[in-house]
Order: sequence, then structure tokens, then C-alpha cells
Amino acid sequence: MSNSLPRLPNQCVGCRSSAQWVNYFRQNRARLRPIPWDEGVAFTSTERVAVIRSIQVFQLGESGEGKHLLRVAERYAQRVGDQDYLEALKMFLAEEHRHADELGRVLDLTGESRLEKEWTDHVFRWLRHRAGLELMIIVLLTGEVMAQVYYAALRRATRSTVLVRLCEQILADEVAHVRFQSERLRLLRRGESRILSMLKTLFEKVLFAAACVVVWHGHRKVFRAANFSFRSFWRRAHAAFRRSLHLRDPRRYVKQTLLSRPRTARKPTATAAFPRPGQDVYS
Repeated sequence: MSNSLPRLPNQCVGCRSSAQWVNYFRQNRARLRPIPWDEGVAFTSTERVAVIRSIQVFQLGESGEGKHLLRVAERYAQRVGDQDYLEALKMFLAEEHRHADELGRVLDLTGESRLEKEWTDHVFRWLRHRAGLELMIIVLLTGEVMAQVYYAALRRATRSTVLVRLCEQILADEVAHVRFQSERLRLLRRGESRILSMLKTLFEKVLFAAACVVVWHGHRKVFRAANFSFRSFWRRAHAAFRRSLHLRDPRRYVKQTLLSRPRTARKPTATAAFPRPGQDVYS
């Protein structure tokens, strides 16, 4: 058996290790916000028209098993010697499935069915199943950015305590999800040329703009019930997207190994802050 040190991927300023992410997801699982399910879910007729179909679509989108993603991630983890990343990714997917289960529970309590298929979900799944790890993360990140704006609007669009509390939990989870995926993109893009980086950013902007149009069109009843115009929706989504671009910027790299000298500690910044389990960020 070899006694050599394990291989580690390059680290980046402000990034957490995969082991730290595993620890975060464990803590988050143990500190979920209480949701008063025993109160039931009662929508007014106006709320029902605005939110039911939208919740059905998002519930389906959150329910993907991620088998292809895990297969690709497993090969990547073996190649770079970072098995904790695979475990962290499984825990990320478990949180997504929790979102799907709880949204499904809301539908069950209102006597509404769960969707088995929907065209936007089909498109996103088609993209992910034909992509490598980097593109899959880009697609996931686009969805996470849209979710940050959507669940903030859904929380405003209802008076149901159960749904409000659920949206608050999902929003808190999404803060960490965006950082988790963004940091991995930064690691995947280490050492790439500036031109390639600019081309990828351009592609991400096009994908983001397309997602904005699709999400607004499909869920505009929720946004309008929350008093979001398309302009305010765009501004919120674009602000969330800019934050994610900053987090995934490959120019923030610093090469580190187990044998390298410790660098002088930097003063933490707001963008480098690690999300606390249950942290609330969107009002």
C-alpha cells in the first residue's frame, strides 16, 4: 500500500473543502426550520389560481434523481482524489429531494396531484444528460439562481404559514447550494485562458437570459401575486446571477497543496462568508 499523500484539487480563495461541505450539509439537516404541518394548507381561490400549477412544476423540477450527475462526479472525484466531493454532492441532492417531498406534501394537503412530466423539466434534464460535469453544474446553477427569486415571490404570494415557512427554508438552503456549485466551477476552471473564460461567461449569460424568459412566462401568476413586475423580477434575478458569477470567477484561484506553506490570512469578505445552517437571506 502506498504511503504517499492523497491528491487534492487546487483550492481557491474563500472556497471550502469538500469535507467542510459534507459537515455543512450534516449540520443543516439537523437544524431544519420547524414547519407547522398540523395546521394544514388552505389557499384562497385567488391564491390557488396563482400558485398551484407553479408549485407542481417546481416540485417536479426538484425531484430529479441525479444518476447521470453522480456517475460523472464519481469519475471526477476519483481522478482528482476528492471522494468527499461525491459525498457532498449526494447530500446536496438529498436537500433537493427534501424540497420536492415537502412541496409534494403541500400539494397533497390541498388535494392537488403531482406532475409526472412537463416540457421545461424535460429540456433541463435533456441538457444535463448530454453534458459533462461542468455544463451540468452550469445548468444546475441557473436553476438555483431562478429558484432564489421564485421562492421569494412564492413566499409573498400566499398567506399559508406552512408554505411561507417552507419557502424560508428553501431560500436558506439555496444560498449554500449556489455557493457549493459555484466553488466547484471555480475549481474545474483553474488554469484556463481568459478568452475561454469570457466565452463561457457569455454562454452562461445567454442561458440565464433564456431561463428568465421561460421562468417568467411559466410562473408569472406567482410573480404578479407577489407584486413583481417583469422589470423587478429581472433585476432580482440579475442581482442573484451576478453574485453567482463572482463566486465562480476562476481568476480568484490560489494554488495550494498539502505541502505548501500557509498563506497570510486574509480578512473575510461578505462573498467568502460560509452560509450558516438555516441562514435567512431573502426578504
